[in-house]
Amino acid sequence: MEELRRVYGSSLNEYLEYLGRPNPRLYIRLNTLRKQELKEELHEFKQDEDFEEAYFVEVRGPNFLEMRDTKVVVDKKTAESAMLGSNVYKPGIKRIEGNGSRVSVVSETGNHVANGILRRDNMIVEVTESLYSSIKVAELDVVKRGLAISQGKASMYVAKLLDPRPDEIIVDMNAYPGGKLTHVYQLQPKAKIMGFDHTRKKIDKLRNILDTLKMKMDVYVADSRYLYEDLGIRNVDKVMIDPPCSALGVRPKIFDRKTKEDIQNFSSYQKQFLNSAYKILKPGGTVIYSTCTTTLAENEEVITDPRFEIEFMIRFHPNVHQMTGFFIAKLIKR
Repeated sequence: MEELRRVYGSSLNEYLEYLGRPNPRLYIRLNTLRKQELKEELHEFKQDEDFEEAYFVEVRGPNFLEMRDTKVVVDKKTAESAMLGSNVYKPGIKRIEGNGSRVSVVSETGNHVANGILRRDNMIVEVTESLYSSIKVAELDVVKRGLAISQGKASMYVAKLLDPRPDEIIVDMNAYPGGKLTHVYQLQPKAKIMGFDHTRKKIDKLRNILDTLKMKMDVYVADSRYLYEDLGIRNVDKVMIDPPCSALGVRPKIFDRKTKEDIQNFSSYQKQFLNSAYKILKPGGTVIYSTCTTTLAENEEVITDPRFEIEFMIRFHPNVHQMTGFFIAKLIKR
């Protein structure tokens, strides 16, 4: 809390209140490289004011929910998904209180987020009512066919600020789940783009996403902190860093448990990616550093590095911009 108070001061309670709500808009980004295949009209969507490739629907709520006698208590992540209408699956269920099939879904902290039908044979709650409601993006035909991808608006600024050019060598150090990586490719398919992430599972999932979108890029399993040492990568034009962070800007958030030590550990880890970027970049090369968190320790205090010039910096605040709490900086290697 101390770290957040450094940023928000007397507005901290307002910030925390907004974190408990979802973003008022749910976005998809059209795959403009396949725009000719888009036959159906996006009737329920509106085009964004800033990005022509971005479309959104309004998130409705909060809706009234009547508490039922039987309660399914779920973990934090499941509760936050159910709040927006996602079904509940067995791994997310902590316990069941009662014997009925018509149930209320509640978080470990007692937040009533949804109602639904409990299928005890496979331990799934089919959510029929949720605190907030919108379209289920993953079920949209345009997403299944690779004509669009789910991506929040704040993260769309990353590729725009990167400004990819033909033949540039561009490295995405934290490529999964692919929103920023595929946006860069979409803006400039003639650039040489390489994506890295540290687990085989993430890279396999990312390759499936790229196949669906019909985008051809090289993505590899690697620890991006050691691209120079392990893979001999050097003379890169541009680097994207979206490192693991405390995610304190992600909405909706029912609760979170992060300590000052957690924040400092993240900060130390994030600096290792920036150090790696310095090694592989050309002199004058560009880094776009971004996080979905709002602490100074993970943002300004990471990028304040004498080896880089800070060319641009922006923050998005849930209680000001009605978006995910997000930080982006553009750095130039000295």
